[in-house]
Amino acid sequence: MSDKKEADKKFYGQLFSKAGWTLGIIVILAFLYVLFLPKSLDNEAWKWTIIAIAIVKAFLIVRITFTQLSKILGDSHYLEHVLSLFTLIISLIVLSFASDYYALYLNEAANFKTNLIVAEPSIFLFFEFFYYSLISFSTVGYGDFVPLSLSAKFLVILETILYFFVLVFGTANINRINIKD
Repeated sequence: MSDKKEADKKFYGQLFSKAGWTLGIIVILAFLYVLFLPKSLDNEAWKWTIIAIAIVKAFLIVRITFTQLSKILGDSHYLEHVLSLFTLIISLIVLSFASDYYALYLNEAANFKTNLIVAEPSIFLFFEFFYYSLISFSTVGYGDFVPLSLSAKFLVILETILYFFVLVFGTANINRINIKD
């Protein structure tokens, strides 16, 4: 039991020291452009800002995926650790893109075709875009949200690429996982 506790302490210490910075940057960037970017920017400047921030966040998520997953596969042999890492990565992607879609919608509602009842900024509106991000990430796509603008379509494409990256990278390395109970 001591080996498991020691492995947990090492794993979660490494994971949160590395992922904590990425998570912090993602949250700060999301708050900055949703809450504090000047509304005086025209719609095109807003769209390019949102896309640029989404690309930076995607890069950070890919970097953490490569570094942490490779390290965990080499150091840890517990399924719980591998699943924790994938849960963190998927959560980062879904929450990150939910804030991107939310900001894009606040910028101009015409970026999406939807039947949203809530039109003003609120936690309920953010939840709608969290739902959309989760559905887009899983590549189910029910059709209740449709990206109309090029910027919205670009964000959906970027999220889908990250989905396939996580799926392929995880599957390609599955044979390296030596699982202990």
